[in-house]
Formats: sequence, structure tokens, C-alpha cells
Amino acid sequence: MAPMFKRQLLEFRIYVIEQADKRVFNRGALFNVGFIEALKDMKYDCVALHDVDLIAENDHNVYTCPAGKPLHLSALIHRYGHEWRPYYSNFGGASIMTSEQYRTVDGFSNVFWGWGGEDDDMNLRLSKHKLGRTRLSESLGVYTMLVQHHTRAPGNKEGMKLAMSGPTRYDYDGLHS
Repeated sequence: MAPMFKRQLLEFRIYVIEQADKRVFNRGALFNVGFIEALKDMKYDCVALHDVDLIAENDHNVYTCPAGKPLHLSALIHRYGHEWRPYYSNFGGASIMTSEQYRTVDGFSNVFWGWGGEDDDMNLRLSKHKLGRTRLSESLGVYTMLVQHHTRAPGNKEGMKLAMSGPTRYDYDGLHS
């Protein structure tokens, strides 16, 4: 990704936030920690939230903060020889928003352990705060998922149920919890 960002003449830093313990991973909490730690280095205006196993295929997919709504970047993912298109409420994979927008929604929820539901919860947070979101076209927002050589985290069986209960937690679950 760094060579693409350099070709785009972007000023950037890449932070890799990794969970140190052996518990099932918590993607939302990792993004929140990354956001807090990055702001200790510099006052960033824009934040890209990106799964480490996704690589953008199109150099015209410019990683700059959109004017207005947060942007879902990964519109089409080549995954293990198949094309995967995110469903409407998905805001996962790769996305970008202003730091102020991230603060407004209080970041990601911290209650999603395992795979699934946290991106739907973020989509609902964006809607609650009337920020909405846009998605790149499939021709621009095309990514390849790298083959994973580790055990995939188990799915969160309660993911959608938790996402739908999000509005009851927004005041205490997120960036500041």
C-alpha cells in the first residue's frame, strides 16, 4: 500500500495494531486503540480503517478524506478466487473518514469478539449521527484479500443481534470505553 500512497503524493503513516493476548480478536477495540495511539503522534485530520489482509488493486482509489460522508473503500474483494461484494450495511474491510467523524460516532463498539457484526454496528452509528456513508464503485474500490496463514477467528454468532442492539449502547460503548 505504501508505494501506492507515494504515487498519490499522500502524506501518511501506517499503524499496525495487533492484539497481544490469545483471546478471540476484537477488531473494533483494535481500531479504537490505533486511533488513540496515532493521535498521540500527530493531529490527523483523516483516518483510514483497514484490514491488514486487503490490498487495493487500483491506483485511482485515492486514500483522501471525502468531503461530506465517510467512504467505504472496499466495494469488491477478490477472495480465494471468488468475487465478494459487501452487502448494503457493511462498512468493513477498508474505509476512510475524518477524525472528527470518528470521534462523533465514538469509534467502533468494543463488544464484538470474533468475526462479524462490528462493521454493521459502525454503519448504524454513522446513520444515528446522520453522517451516512458512500461506497466507491466496483471499478475503483477493488481489493485482493491475501491468503491467511493463521487460524481464522471464530464467527460472532451474536454479531447481528449485537449490532441491532447498538443504539442502546452508543452512549457508553466505543472509543471512550
